[in-house]
Amino acid sequence: DCIDCVAGKYINLAGSDELSDCIDCVAGTYWVTGTGFNGADGADESSDCVACAVGKFSIIVGSSTIEECTDCVAGKYIDATGSDEPEDCINCDAGKYIDVSGSDESRDCINCIAGKHWMAGMGFEGADGADEETDCVACAVGKYSTSVGTDTGDDCTDCMVGKYLDVTASDAPED
Repeated sequence: DCIDCVAGKYINLAGSDELSDCIDCVAGTYWVTGTGFNGADGADESSDCVACAVGKFSIIVGSSTIEECTDCVAGKYIDATGSDEPEDCINCDAGKYIDVSGSDESRDCINCIAGKHWMAGMGFEGADGADEETDCVACAVGKYSTSVGTDTGDDCTDCMVGKYLDVTASDAPED
């Protein structure tokens, strides 16, 4: 009997006579035995390898399971299928954060609230990709911001002459 290639591999030539003729699915994809046409085993072309879903990537060549597709970490998203490295995951724009892993579009990024901001490079050891609301930095005492999703402390406005604010994270000059 002819033998199917193992999961994570395919063969696209007739008359093959060795296991080594089986070709690995590329990183960012996987093939699960028994998922072929009508449940058949034995993938016969590279397009049988299934791309990891948006929000996920896989660095593994010859992957045989969907579980080897890994979520982008919180603070990042990916909006394409078949990603093959964690560097494909995209940081939220400055002024925004994502507090869950596996995000699949930039709309998942949440604006810092008024009175707070987030600048690229402010993360742990300068890393980008804010991953929680507390990463948004409060405007200093004496300053306020009425805008959401601001990306620099320069967006915090000084109180007018003759007025003061004695709290941080103020979102209005009246606070």
